[in-house]
This record gives sequence, structure tokens and C-alpha cells, in this order.
Amino acid sequence: MSESTIGVIILAAGQGKRMKSALPKVLHSVAGRPMILHILDSVFAAFPKATVSVVVGHGREQVEQTVRQAFADREANFEFVHQAEQQGTGHAARCAMDSAWGAQVTRKKLPVLVLPGDLPLIPVSLISQTAEALGRAHCMRLLTTELAHPTGYGRVLRRGKTGPVLRIVEERDAKPREKAIKEVATSIYFFQGGFLKAALARLTNKNAQKEYYLTDVVEQAARGGKRIDVLQWADPADLRGVNDPWELAEAGTTLNHRIIRKWAIEGVRFVAPHATWIEATVELAAGVEVQPNVVLRGATRIGEGAVIKAGSVIEDSQIGARAQVGPYAHLRPGSVVGDESKIGNFVELKKARIGSKTSIAHLSYLGDAVVGSHVNIGCGFVTCNYDGKSKHVTQIEDEAFVGSDCQAVAPVTIGRGAYIASGSTITKDVEPEALAFARSRQVNKAGYARRYKGAK
Repeated sequence: MSESTIGVIILAAGQGKRMKSALPKVLHSVAGRPMILHILDSVFAAFPKATVSVVVGHGREQVEQTVRQAFADREANFEFVHQAEQQGTGHAARCAMDSAWGAQVTRKKLPVLVLPGDLPLIPVSLISQTAEALGRAHCMRLLTTELAHPTGYGRVLRRGKTGPVLRIVEERDAKPREKAIKEVATSIYFFQGGFLKAALARLTNKNAQKEYYLTDVVEQAARGGKRIDVLQWADPADLRGVNDPWELAEAGTTLNHRIIRKWAIEGVRFVAPHATWIEATVELAAGVEVQPNVVLRGATRIGEGAVIKAGSVIEDSQIGARAQVGPYAHLRPGSVVGDESKIGNFVELKKARIGSKTSIAHLSYLGDAVVGSHVNIGCGFVTCNYDGKSKHVTQIEDEAFVGSDCQAVAPVTIGRGAYIASGSTITKDVEPEALAFARSRQVNKAGYARRYKGAK
């Protein structure tokens, strides 16, 4: 199917009461990215020119803002449709098809893919296969899967065990023998647009929940003698929904495993895959080594041959080739570490740019700093970057040497090749190649300790 001939409805209006959160359900994050964005990523990977209607309701402003910001370059692909009252999935789809977006889709005779906004594990291949061109005799395609424990899902009723689909019965409306059926509907459908428009107009809410079920469109098609194509998906994990915090955690664990496996196949070594957390937006080069209990978040980029040691947390940062980070380092957003540099034990960086072959060995904090190449920074160095009102920059030029237990009160510059004596608090610029020390002269008082003890 041509990539420009598909409409997509994302059902994202639900509150998700079982999440027990004020945040709209579809905005809960899995692997560092809201669920709805995972789904849209897969949609656009399969169909880059798809036209998408996002049905919003609870927290509509938050959902719209999140989607618009994430896909700012695709604003023309989106239409947001408000479902003021949540009266079921059929009602949500009808809101989309009755909108200006739906009128355009119907006029262009586009097929329509319907997806829920809370299935973050859907792969691109599932989208592609579900939305393959329908045969002329088919009015829709239904995606199903088999579950060992199908409680909570709509059961697929067929004529006989393997015959044509007759209808889908929701859990609350199912009889005991129907609840024993293992094949379930997945809330994913692909329709001929004209059929969907007409079928939605005929829906009723005569059921246990008094809602308009999108699943009832299947029975309409079967009773009308129309053909339904069925795609049975082999891996139920791809279709795992998220309805509560525990299911959110399970989805996160599954996606984290997939992310790690993908990078491992591309040449990244994970010492303890099950003790590592990597978000979907992280990028790793071949030859990177990731040790246990590492967390990599946001738009982090790590270069070839870098080693990320145990317990390190890295957020929205870049690490150069063959650099070493940790153990127990924390790189906060905006940090850049150059090739072959070392960021050691309990070092914290924040908006710090570190040049190549520089060593910051341990127990230091560098915020809003620009550090050159071949710089050595001793233990316990702190950039004092905040004056109570504003943040200021510390600049340390190439080949400088900073001793242990020093502070730089920003804004300040330490020149190329300068030496800073241990225990110094630097408040003024240091010229290149200069020696700076800012501490009181040592005074020894003979016998004082003995007299002091005696006084007690």
C-alpha cells in the first residue's frame, strides 16, 4: 500500500482510573517516552505520510501539547478530535469519522487503521502487516492473538473452531463457555473507510456497560454478509496493554530488554543486561561496554569503545570514543565528555563540556563548566556556579592542573597550562602558565595540643 493512502485513529481520550494518577493514561512513560509517542513512532516508521486523528478527552491539553512537541515537524499529519464524554471505543471512533478529518478521509476513500493509545510495545512490523491493502471483497481486517489467561479481553467467536468470525463478545457480556475461548480481540482494526463510517452510525449501547463498542462493528459486518480478514499475531507481548502501574512496569521491563538486545546485536557489551536500564532515545556505538546498574536516559550518545562503569546515571549527555565514566558517576543533562577522557568515582557533571584526554578522577562537581583537553582535576574540586540568582560559567583551558580540594567561584577562567595549588578557592582569573594558590599560611604552635588536652 502506498504510504500516503492511510488514515489512522488513535484512541487517547480515556482517563485510566486504575493508574490512580492525574496524568492522562497515554502520557505515562515507558522507556523514557510517553506511551502514545511509542505508538506514533511505529505508525510513522511504517507509513511516513499517514494522516492521523488523535481522539482526546481527559487531559486533552496535555496530550495535544505532548504530541505536537514530539512531532513538531509533522503538524500537517495531525488532527485532534475532542470526545467530550467517554461513551466507549465505538463512540470515540465515531467522533473521529464525524469530524472534518473523517470527512476528508471518506472523500479520499482512504482505509482507516484504529489503534488504542495504551499499547506501547507495538512493533513497526505489526503496523505494516495490519494495514496491508485489503482485498476488494473484505470490509475490514481484525487483529487477534491467543492468550493462556484471557481475562479482561473481548473473545473472538467463530463459526466452529476455525471458521469465519461472527462477533466479539466483551468480558462483562460473555457467557461462561465464551470466557473459555483463548482467541481475543486486540483493539486493533483496519477498515475500508466508507464501511467504517456507515457501521459506526448504526452502533447501539445495549450492553452491560451502556457504551458504544467498536467491537460490535465486527458483528455488523458478519451479519451483513461482508468478509472479515483476520490476522492472528503470534507474540502476545507485542499487544500488552497498560491499565495500572504494575502493567506499566511490566511493559517497561519488556521494552528495556528489547532495547538492550538490539544494541547487543549491534556490538555493545552488557555485563549484566538485567541490571541495566536504557531508554528508547539513547544511542550507543559498537564496542561500548556497559557495566551493572547503569542508567542511560534521554538523548544520550556514547561513542565507540567507551566504558560506562557500575552505578552510573547518564541523562541527555554525549560521551566520546574510548572515554571512561564511573563507577557511580552522574552526568546530568547537557554534559559532553571528549574522547579518551575519564570521569571517575562520584563525579557529577551538569551542563559541562569536557575536552579530550582530560581526567576528573573522583568526588568532584562541575556545573556550567567548559574544560579543555589534557586537563587534570584532583579530588574534591567544585565549580561554585550559582550566586543565588544566576548561574555562571567556569572555564578551564587546555593542559591546566587543578589540585585536590579546590573551588572555582564562577565566573572565572583558569588559563592554559596553569597550576592551582591544593586547597585553593579561586575567585579571580588565572593567567596561562601561572601558579595560583589561595589559602592561609600554615602556622604550627609547638606543644599546643598537649596544653589543650590538659585544659579539658
